[in-house]
This record gives sequence, C-alpha cells and structure tokens, in this order.
Amino acid sequence: MHLLETARTALNGGMELADLGLNELARQAQMTKSNVYRYFENREALLLALLEEAGMQWQADLAQRLAAIERPAADTVARAFAATCGAHPLMCRLFSILPSIIEHNVSTERLADFKQNSLELVGQAARRLHHAMPAIAPSASVTFMRQSIALIIGLWPLSHPSPALAQALASPELATMRYDFETDLATALALLLRGLAAAGD
Repeated sequence: MHLLETARTALNGGMELADLGLNELARQAQMTKSNVYRYFENREALLLALLEEAGMQWQADLAQRLAAIERPAADTVARAFAATCGAHPLMCRLFSILPSIIEHNVSTERLADFKQNSLELVGQAARRLHHAMPAIAPSASVTFMRQSIALIIGLWPLSHPSPALAQALASPELATMRYDFETDLATALALLLRGLAAAGD
C-alpha cells in the first residue's frame, strides 16, 4: 500500500514517530487527509499496520537465522534472535510504544484483530524455535516469545537514550548504566532459554 510505503520510508529515513501524523503522511503521500482516513482511523492505527508488516518481515529473517544454526545452544540461538531484532529497528521502535501509546488509541475491534494476528505470529516463531532447539518445549517456546517481546519493549528505549542522557552516560563512572540493545537482549534471552530448558528437564 502506498500509504504504508510512504510512512515506512519516512520513519526509516530518520523521522521521529511523534512527527508522523496523518497530515504529514497525506502531504508526503500526495493525498488528501480525507482519503487517508478511509484507510486508517488515526496515526496509531497506521503505526499498528506498520508493526504487523515489520513483524512478518522479521519472522522471515528469524526463520533463516534459526535454520542456519548448526549447533543449537542457548547462546547461539539468543544471539541469532537478537541479531534479527537489531536488523529490524522499525519493528523495535514500534514495539517500544505499543503498550504505552498505540494500544491506547486504536479501536477494540482493530486491537482484537491485531492480537489475533500476533498470536499466529508468535505461534509460528515458537514452533521454529522449538525445531531449532528441541530442549525448549513447545509451550516454553511460546513463553520465550512472549517474554522476548517484553524485553524488546523495555530495552529499545533504554539503549536509545535522548541526546542529553547519552552525553551524561558518556561519563566513565556511569558506564554500567549504558545499554547496548543487541548485546543486552542476547544476554537476557540466553538466560531465559537456559531457565526454560532446565525447567523442562
């Protein structure tokens, strides 16, 4: 869809999420605002559609990464998972505002549809995880996926601080307060995988 492509291009080009309103989208897409409203009830509905699109692209990438792992272990699987997330920054940006902003401004019907689609996406990714690492039971694989989303939501903003905070964190004595998205996500996911594998024994 032209509107999604326009929004995706703008956000990947550096536009802040807060700056992408329907007026700006209509201007960049060379459409009237009334035509934009035919497709999206508001800005958050647009962002939700972008997140769904990004999630499907991410899952295809994850499937390839997991299939390429020769010796599945907690560390290698976690690194592969974190690397795919890092390769899809728009998805992570949108996840980071999903519970606090997007889900507060979209209709119940649209959210129910989104959650159903998410359930299918999580289920597919969980099955791929179980296939790559059989030590993680199918039910535990779903738990892993749910917890990984929560980690993305928290770690993305922590690892992308404001310019003022980034400057403050440059101080050597505050080094332990800095976050690196892929590194910290991989560390947390590896710990989670080990715990889930141990619980399944």
